[in-house]
Amino acid sequence: MKDKTNSRHVSIRYSFGFKQKVVREIEEEGLSLSQARRRYGIKGSQTIQAWLEKFGKNHLLNKTVRIEMKEEKDRIKELEAEVKRITKVPPCGCPGTVFIRR
Repeated sequence: MKDKTNSRHVSIRYSFGFKQKVVREIEEEGLSLSQARRRYGIKGSQTIQAWLEKFGKNHLLNKTVRIEMKEEKDRIKELEAEVKRITKVPPCGCPGTVFIRR
């Protein structure tokens, strides 16, 4: 069994210039985030994303596009309206208490 008293976690800190270089290469060379991580041996999966946000390069981040059919959107609105209609915080404002209208 490994002796936990002698094991230490190593935190890697990157210089400002290094971060700028990686972000610049992603932008100018069109590197994907995973390619940049492999090129520079960056282990953290969110590290480069944080740098892109820090340097205002959000346009380089992956985006999720949700495509819904009109019926799905309508159903979501119906359900939200139903929840709003049947639940109401009681006049006493007691947290965790829900009043159901009938």
